[in-house]
Amino acid sequence: MEEIEASYYYALSHELRRKIITIIGENDFTSFTHLKKELKVSTGTIYHHLDTLSQLISQKKNKKYYLTELGQHAYNSLKENIETIESPDLSSQEFNSPLLKALMALTPKSYFAFEEDDKPYVIILSAIVLLLGAILCGLNGLFPLLLFFGQATEDLQALPIEIHVVLALSFVFNVFVYFLLTEVLSRLFFRKMENTLQLFYSFGIIFYPMVFYLIVHFLFVSFQILQFGAILVLDRILMIFFQVWSLWLMTYNLSMTKGVKIENGLTITLLLHYGAFTVLLFMAF
Repeated sequence: MEEIEASYYYALSHELRRKIITIIGENDFTSFTHLKKELKVSTGTIYHHLDTLSQLISQKKNKKYYLTELGQHAYNSLKENIETIESPDLSSQEFNSPLLKALMALTPKSYFAFEEDDKPYVIILSAIVLLLGAILCGLNGLFPLLLFFGQATEDLQALPIEIHVVLALSFVFNVFVYFLLTEVLSRLFFRKMENTLQLFYSFGIIFYPMVFYLIVHFLFVSFQILQFGAILVLDRILMIFFQVWSLWLMTYNLSMTKGVKIENGLTITLLLHYGAFTVLLFMAF
């Protein structure tokens, strides 16, 4: 009973979710198209909130959304002008981990759950991340494998310019392959076929933490200190830190664009990540 009550208060703690309840309550039922028209937010955002409202809303065979008994109770409460419904621990219920709170603070949310008018800005930002990543990958002499990077040669000075260019282009190709793998797994595991272009437009932004890593790595290489054991360990620690950041961004992006639960998005990201790690492990032998 306490769990249902907590879910009830949590579901109504967000303004968009209260609007969804109100729209359905006023019309007895509604379609997804009508919700999208009224709310004017992305498809992924609506699916995310509908998933959160699963105990208050049900979808019948005609694909229409109806209020459950608990949902009707929520709608009646909203009709009585209860503007803000809070639970004592709501502020920490969604992201009660300090790590998740920190990651959320570093998440460019508006670039994942973006509107049509913001699409050009999202595409430009993704292109900038890809360009910077490609340049830095070429300068560092690194070949990418999803979120991992391997050194093409220990003698960076002797590396021909053509190889630098190939490594730079490989970064862009790597991002495209990563996107395709993510899209395939979303469709295969969770039947999420919507918003492919929205995911594609914002996919490059997932890599902006790795651009930070590539900058730091370039500084280590430029000052010729990467050969020192402590610096090499620091380099690896930083790569892991920025990988975790990027993995979170992809998980959040999948939640916003594909409407998958956070834990399901994490399943996809970790499967791909550890798959790439396994490939690198076999390549080392």
